[in-house]
Amino acid sequence: MARKKFQKSDSLFELLTTQSQFLIKSADLLGQVIGADPQSRIELNDKLHKAEHGADEACHAVLHKINQSFVLPFDREDLYTLSIVMDDCVDFMDEAGDNIVLYKPGSLPDGVLTQVEILRNCAKLTHDIMGRLAVIDSGTRDYWIEINQLENQGDQVYRAMVSELFDGATDALEVLRVKLVLDAIENAIDGFERLSGTVESIAIKES
Repeated sequence: MARKKFQKSDSLFELLTTQSQFLIKSADLLGQVIGADPQSRIELNDKLHKAEHGADEACHAVLHKINQSFVLPFDREDLYTLSIVMDDCVDFMDEAGDNIVLYKPGSLPDGVLTQVEILRNCAKLTHDIMGRLAVIDSGTRDYWIEINQLENQGDQVYRAMVSELFDGATDALEVLRVKLVLDAIENAIDGFERLSGTVESIAIKES
């Protein structure tokens, strides 16, 4: 049965939903950076930086609201974690874009496109759940199950790409350039799993 403690319009929920919009924006921009030519990547990466700055501001607004609130809908530490890990996810996507532009890998494995699609799916699912976090119901459980499945898929793709990268290595510096991008994307996907674990913790405490 769904349990509702606060109105959906409560400002904390609105702030979390606003912050989660930057997950979607960052994932979309990272995909554009990957698919663009080297010159266009610079401008797109600047847009990704702006999204990261916006995400920072949104995170600060959430943390300020938590700090200023005596009564909160959920455990204070869980709410801190939700906001901080959302910000971490954006930071890792921004790092991936930076690594592409700064280190200029010659080419990226095809699996990177799969990884970006996983990021997009994770971002959308997270934005959706933040928009209805005031109500703990079966959809909340569906969220962390779907994120876990996506993260497992991401792990498999990452390991395959790294294995192929090392197997065909002829240029150690190029391997490093590519792996820095792959690692940042993998860290972003792992961040979504930490987010889903926090949502699961909230649901268990509220059950």
